[in-house]
Amino acid sequence: MTTVVLLHADREVGRHLGDTLAASGFVLSGVADDLPSLREALAPGLPDVLIVDLRLRASHVQSVLASLRGRGQFGRPLILALTMSADDPRLLEALRQGADGYFVQARSALSLPSAIEQLCQGESTMSPQIARQVKAQLDARGWHDTEFGGDMQNPLRLNESDRLLLQWTAEGYLVNEVARGLQMSPQAVGVRMRTIYRKLQFDQRVRAGSSLVS
Repeated sequence: MTTVVLLHADREVGRHLGDTLAASGFVLSGVADDLPSLREALAPGLPDVLIVDLRLRASHVQSVLASLRGRGQFGRPLILALTMSADDPRLLEALRQGADGYFVQARSALSLPSAIEQLCQGESTMSPQIARQVKAQLDARGWHDTEFGGDMQNPLRLNESDRLLLQWTAEGYLVNEVARGLQMSPQAVGVRMRTIYRKLQFDQRVRAGSSLVS
């Protein structure tokens, strides 16, 4: 059974979402609305999935992501960012800092279990807005082959499939349409989206490391 902890700005809304997840077969390990209550919820052990509401104070979201992803560690818990809109600038920042995916709260709460299942299968979603921002972020980095000893060793260089995925997604093509264009399954496209987020997160850590030594 998949265990879930919810960190939500509104505890009552969080409980409602928790009830929806429990009714779908997930094990709700705790609902928190601040860092102390989150620490209490995590005390028995890390859940499979941690859902983080981006409407919380930015410093609290950053603290959570830094503690779980700050040294580049991934895996348990998977982190799902809750946002009111894919246009929220806090969403891209959360993805840069280590969130594995996101769910737009304006959608029906009944869609949340499916989003978590997709996350647990190694897939992520990407809206046209996010695709444009991620592409711009990685394109602007301007890495040179010599910085990583050669093109094949450059963890940030997008391959041709990644570039097409970002371009078509940014243009508004649906996952099924992107999958047909790339001659892969929709599930494989979701996995590639997760990989692209990893590149974004690696870029964030490299930037942070560079600022420390500059």
